Amino acid sequence: MRRQPTPEPPRRDRGSRPGRPSERVRPAAEEAASLAPRWELLTQRTLTELRGCDPVFRPTNFWGPGVEKLLEEMRTRGLESFKSWPEALFWFYPVYELGLRRRQRKQLLDLAESFSPSLRRQLRTRLDGAPAAQRDFDAARLMWDRDRWPADLEAHGESTVGRPRHLFRLTGSEVAWGRPYLNYLLCMAALSRHVRTAPKSFLELGGGFGVLGELVMARDPEARYVNCDIPPLLTVASYYLTTLFGDERVLTYDEQVSSRGQIEVPRSACLPNWRIGDLEGPFDVFVNAFSFQEMEPEVVQRYVDTVVGLGVSHVVSLNSRKGKRVAKGEHDIGVLDPVTSSRIVAMFEAHGYRLRGAYNSPLVAGAGELVVLSRI
Repeated sequence: MRRQPTPEPPRRDRGSRPGRPSERVRPAAEEAASLAPRWELLTQRTLTELRGCDPVFRPTNFWGPGVEKLLEEMRTRGLESFKSWPEALFWFYPVYELGLRRRQRKQLLDLAESFSPSLRRQLRTRLDGAPAAQRDFDAARLMWDRDRWPADLEAHGESTVGRPRHLFRLTGSEVAWGRPYLNYLLCMAALSRHVRTAPKSFLELGGGFGVLGELVMARDPEARYVNCDIPPLLTVASYYLTTLFGDERVLTYDEQVSSRGQIEVPRSACLPNWRIGDLEGPFDVFVNAFSFQEMEPEVVQRYVDTVVGLGVSHVVSLNSRKGKRVAKGEHDIGVLDPVTSSRIVAMFEAHGYRLRGAYNSPLVAGAGELVVLSRI
């Protein structure tokens, strides 16, 4: 998953209660980190294949700078702290907290303290974004159709693997959630209203660190999740999901997977985006959250054509209603021709899919539109 830029988070505050930050993890020390040989080999292999694959699968104008920045942070800070990399907040790990520098945050809290400790606590909760997290969690629980898709939404949350700066305890238990997890919980809540039974197989393009896999695999031992992405996020997701579920449940792109030909995936997997056409379908659900909007239209069309050919039953898209900003210059971060949510819908409708639901406010806050389509 990818989201809008997020400024530097504030420093740690003590204490936790329902609706307030429950996990605060300090960033890794500023020292060189070495990748385990397994992840270094995976990264080198995928970077090499990326240079030789069909150009349509290479990072587009928006993502070109991101690859180099994330590679640098992965090799200097280590995979163990990927959720707290500074660049992660821009590229794949959104947070709820307001964008204040530490000095600004301290000044505001000290000012509130001068009036009353209670005002300081209330302000800190607002600055951390706890009300927004609670809103998303409550919206997902209200939206979820548990008759169609039985699920215990309160029993599972986001892991602390990757050292997130903080998570939110929202029910009074030890289970906690971050913004990436809750974004996907909203997506699946919308989907739950348009399926007849619980889906079992999920294909995602641009899945970030693999949090959708965590969501569905933790709740269902039989769930199959396949994430296709570019390096180094492919390395990050492979590390995350194998750490959580082990190699027996998650196939990674190592020597056992040939560089050519069909890929058999009897279980979950993290694979390069350029191998998506080598997968064997069908899949119950295809998901794209905030990454089609970062591509050019011809690239999205290529992926849509490929996904449809895999026999996907349902499509879930969470992308911008207006599209990403247009790049003003050669080295400016942005797109050349914005892909909007309505353009994505039209591409799937041309293949015979029908729009089942489009969700904006109050389910989805911000510029994103959540849509669900189903094959007719």
